[in-house]
Amino acid sequence: MWHMKTEKWRHALLGLIVFFSGVPTLFAQSEPLFPTAVAGGEGGELIMSEKTLRRVAVYSADGKRCLRTYPLPEQPTGVAFDAGKIYVTTFEQRGTLEILQASDGRRLASVATGSGACSPVVHASAGKVYVCNQFLDEVVEVDLRKSRVARRVKVLREPRSAVMTADGRYLYVANFLPAQRADVDYVGACVSVIDLKNFRKVKDIRLTNGSNALRGICLSGNGKYVYVSHNLGRYTVPTSQLQQGWMNTSAFSIIDVARQEYLGTVLTDEPERGAAGIWGIACHNDQICITHSGTHEVSLINESAMLSKFLAYPDKSRLEYDLNFLYGLRRRVPLQGNGPRALCRVGERWVVPTYFADILNFVDIRSQQVEAVNLNPGRTESDIHKGEKYFNDASHCFQNWQSCNGCHPGDARTDGMNWDLMNDGVGNPKNCKSLLLSHVTPPSMISGIRETAEWAVRAGFKFIQFFDVSEADAVCVDAYLKSLRPVPSPWLVNGQLSEKAKAGKEVFDRLKCGNCHSGPYYTDRKMYRIGEDVEFEKGWDTPTLCEVWRTAPYLFDGRAATMREVFEVYRHGIEGKVSKKDIEALTEYVNSL
Repeated sequence: MWHMKTEKWRHALLGLIVFFSGVPTLFAQSEPLFPTAVAGGEGGELIMSEKTLRRVAVYSADGKRCLRTYPLPEQPTGVAFDAGKIYVTTFEQRGTLEILQASDGRRLASVATGSGACSPVVHASAGKVYVCNQFLDEVVEVDLRKSRVARRVKVLREPRSAVMTADGRYLYVANFLPAQRADVDYVGACVSVIDLKNFRKVKDIRLTNGSNALRGICLSGNGKYVYVSHNLGRYTVPTSQLQQGWMNTSAFSIIDVARQEYLGTVLTDEPERGAAGIWGIACHNDQICITHSGTHEVSLINESAMLSKFLAYPDKSRLEYDLNFLYGLRRRVPLQGNGPRALCRVGERWVVPTYFADILNFVDIRSQQVEAVNLNPGRTESDIHKGEKYFNDASHCFQNWQSCNGCHPGDARTDGMNWDLMNDGVGNPKNCKSLLLSHVTPPSMISGIRETAEWAVRAGFKFIQFFDVSEADAVCVDAYLKSLRPVPSPWLVNGQLSEKAKAGKEVFDRLKCGNCHSGPYYTDRKMYRIGEDVEFEKGWDTPTLCEVWRTAPYLFDGRAATMREVFEVYRHGIEGKVSKKDIEALTEYVNSL
């Protein structure tokens, strides 16, 4: 017995020693890896950022051996490789760019960039790296010679990815969500263009109506076009059509680089078969590769044939309804595992890890054959992990059109659009709510039609995805949503209220905003009629103010694009005269929550 206990202790200690020395070990592999990005290294090596373990892992070219692992200060969000160096963006509290020596993991520099750091783009000849600060709505330029942020430029809402033009002159930035009110005829996200010489934004390119959740962006093979992958929300479609699954579609938009103009949008779905969860996009050798995280496959598209057909298409506004456009130009290739997101090209193969399975897929560019390697054979899943997987899975949805993530992208938050759904009370289009704290702030749905979030989850599967979810799976989705935590507000200063926000709290208290927005979650969980244009007898749910800075637009129909508009234009909760200074302070306080 003593020998057995000693042996177990020795193995455990050895596992820890090996892990922290940077050499992979099976002892640390039971927890899911959740790969967030992948890049090709020297000699065909694969470099992968792994969220759960907060590390970068270097794998052999065939993916069968983990050669080295390097710990990170926060969860990695993106990775790039150039000239023997690994560039990793991380974010949980601070947001950094970590620069590592690929051969041994030696940290060459750690540069604080800002909230939501992601998508590093290396401009080697200029000695720069560009980083998207998603929650600061900005892109920063990191000077590699000085290891510091040299310049910053504001874009629109939540820049999520970026690509540099072939001449190194411009950076095209995919803004994740629409940055506007939602109660108008056009609602869509934009691609921002940054002049890298002057480091200023020169244009916001508006995509088609309903564009949201912009995730992937790349240059065409000839460098003349930019492709952007995104959701296409049919928020204007009548409720009767929603019953048929025609609600969210997956698409990529095409932008002319020379003219900096939007040209049109191509759907990746097919009649009676969706391709939900569109994510990464890349080009090589006359082929476009797109990952579909909800249907667990990639689309391989003949780029030159697609462009020829696209440019000859007489009325490109009709493309966003043409589910047959890619017929004969694209092959949908199923992958092993669940949830492909990131991708890269190494040699003549696409390398695609599956986020919810830790399986590495190699797709041959020519033959389109797939080989797969299990990176984490001892992988175990908690109920939270399973719930996140089900939340993002469209394979059980009617015709695979959408997952829960379709309307709640960005870790179950909001898509910035109005919807009239069968799960929120048929009638006036209502603003999409974030699901953060949904289980502790009932009633659910903005109309309060569901008494609890548990009920709303099960009804959502039934009335939006047209699928009877098992109770065991629904419980896991509940667990995932309950596990969500607010992202620290970028309005805070060193984690604390600014002086202006402190003054805003005094205004908040003086105006008695806390009468409705009370308690730890800033909601009294009651319903109120607001104005005279309410179709619902009970009115609207009092939303939590936690993380409200992230959940625009505001009010039940999204009529206010910013919190300042809520107070200044619509005078929500304000009676009598309030100074401009007080409005500004109140706005800063609420955005800091």
